[in-house]
Amino acid sequence: MASIKGHSNSRRQTSKCRAKRLKAAALFVLAAFVVVFGGVWLALSNYVGKTEEDAICRNVFIGTMDVSGMTKKQAAEALRNQLARDGELAVTLKFREHNIEAFLKEFGFGSPDIDKLVKKAVNYGKSGSVWQRYRQMKKLEKQAYILKESYTVEEEQTVGLLKEKAAPLLQGPEDAYITRGEDGTLNIVDEKEGEAIDEKGMLQKITEYLNGKWKHEAFSLELAVTREKPGLVRADLEEVTDELGSYSTYAGGGQRWTNLKTGVGKLNGIILKPGEELSVYSATAPYDEAHGYVEGTAYENGQVVPSYGGGICQVSTTLYNAAIYAELEIVERYPHSMAVDYVEPSRDAAIAGGVMDFRFKNPYAAPIYIFGEIDASNQLRVVIYGKETRPENRSVQFESETLSTENYGVTYKAVSNRSFGEMAYTGSPHTGREARLWKVVYEGGAEVSRDIFNTSSYAKSDQIVEVGTAGGSAEAVSALEAAIASQDADAINNAIQAGYSSVGGESEEESGGDRDNPEEEAEETPSDTETGTEE
Repeated sequence: MASIKGHSNSRRQTSKCRAKRLKAAALFVLAAFVVVFGGVWLALSNYVGKTEEDAICRNVFIGTMDVSGMTKKQAAEALRNQLARDGELAVTLKFREHNIEAFLKEFGFGSPDIDKLVKKAVNYGKSGSVWQRYRQMKKLEKQAYILKESYTVEEEQTVGLLKEKAAPLLQGPEDAYITRGEDGTLNIVDEKEGEAIDEKGMLQKITEYLNGKWKHEAFSLELAVTREKPGLVRADLEEVTDELGSYSTYAGGGQRWTNLKTGVGKLNGIILKPGEELSVYSATAPYDEAHGYVEGTAYENGQVVPSYGGGICQVSTTLYNAAIYAELEIVERYPHSMAVDYVEPSRDAAIAGGVMDFRFKNPYAAPIYIFGEIDASNQLRVVIYGKETRPENRSVQFESETLSTENYGVTYKAVSNRSFGEMAYTGSPHTGREARLWKVVYEGGAEVSRDIFNTSSYAKSDQIVEVGTAGGSAEAVSALEAAIASQDADAINNAIQAGYSSVGGESEEESGGDRDNPEEEAEETPSDTETGTEE
């Protein structure tokens, strides 16, 4: 028994010793690990900390630019400087035998990601765990870290540049159109397919090149072109066979005739598709010498004044009457400020740039064609053609009705550039009117409807009589000016006679003119047929 118990104690002691040795070994290994790990950690920390915190690591590139050692601010500035230099590079767009030259900056060239790329470059090797940073920095010893730039061009700027420099070289499509022979027959001229810039394709081609093969050098590309179909083809115009409405006014002569010829020439040949609208001002302006107009006359502030394009309102008015007979949709129409003499009241259509326009729309399912000319009998004539769909036994007439009139008066005005008592009749006297236009519809010759189509108001314009004061005595001039202020014809004539008597001047009979009845002479002044600043 004693020997068994002793053996058992010996085994327990051996086991305790072994446990102590194992614990001691484990502590030693742990201590060694801590020492080694700490050393490695310290070494790694020292390694990854070699580069300054705000500086980019060595061997880092943004595009082709080496930004190693740069700060964030320095790298951003360097890239923007490079962008500015790149903007001065030449771009050549080739089209057949033509070379279209432009600078890259003209396309709205840019790089929107500069700040993001710089931030990435600065953070490389400086973010994440020590191990991640160590691996990134070790990798830089063997190969460069390259951040790819992205380049863009502005769509609006690029399209504008292409339209300015490239579009004139292309043969655009030509719509089918109509001509009118001397015998009144209508002839269709066939359409032609054309070329157009492929704007989206060109934008894509430039962008792909900049972000692919480009090496910050001048470059050339083929212009992207597509086929473009015309807007009107023969088939669209084959239904235009019938006269829908026409109207004529006398063209007169002189400078004004030239403006009528120019204006109607700009309207001649216009084709409106179904639902399409025409602005007569847009179609005929600008009214200047470069566009075929000469100085005519126009209404302004109740007077007739010189104005380039004077007479264009007669063109507009003639077209208006053709349009209402064709029963087109009138969108905008204004009467003149004063009545004109080439049409009855309420049949006119004034034009004044930025203020008054004549606009109408094609309400039919087929196109309409406008023909205009000054014919052999000197008539300004407008004819509107289309496809007649109105009943054969139906017709329309338009009747002008004057509702009231206001006679013009006489206004006397003292002027110092005429001899004392001399009278001159100036201005453009017009009777004021209120008027309306009736649209009357007939079927089978019988009236079936009568409706007010428009109303018009025309201001009166007084006859201006200039009365000279030059050469009279101070007393005579003062008396005459007082009489003129009263606008009393008898008082004015008496003041003139008194002034002559005081200086032995000429009598009324010697000076000529009937001062008692200036209206009689005014009636001989022809009323102007113009518009004016209604042009």
